[in-house]
Amino acid sequence: MPSYQDLFAIGEPFSAFASRGLPTEIETVQTAEAQLGRADALSANTQQRLAAIKGRYHLLAAGEMWCPDCQLNLAAMAHLQRLQPKVSLAIISKARAEHALKTRLELERISIPLVLVLNEEFELIGRFVEQPQAVVDGGEAIQADYRAGRYLESTIDDLLAIIETQEKRERI
Repeated sequence: MPSYQDLFAIGEPFSAFASRGLPTEIETVQTAEAQLGRADALSANTQQRLAAIKGRYHLLAAGEMWCPDCQLNLAAMAHLQRLQPKVSLAIISKARAEHALKTRLELERISIPLVLVLNEEFELIGRFVEQPQAVVDGGEAIQADYRAGRYLESTIDDLLAIIETQEKRERI
């Protein structure tokens, strides 16, 4: 069974992942990237939280470009990585995750994106599955806004919460 570090090493960067989609899928990613590139895309609080990251972290994502949740959330994670170089992202296929992670994580199925948040030593400290918690909690009523990319910051916030929890543990 390959280690998380081995899987991360064979994962691909977001740019390679996003380049292999159909034109409409690539357009969705480009729209999300444009939204994230705006000066007001992230609140001052989120920017401060990003800047405050002390350790190094790895996001090992299982995803497919045909998946709308992957298009949005992995674009947000790529943006997080650009803003905070202490966080790196690598993407593996859903099939590889089925083979290498399903049993290890005791999952019945791999829902994508499945993102394992790993510390500097490639130890699992948390996970993000499919959609940010704000979208899960909002239910059907906010799906249109979610699909329009209005919850990209929520994805970053969810990952920051995992990282911040780990950093608090390390200070204790």
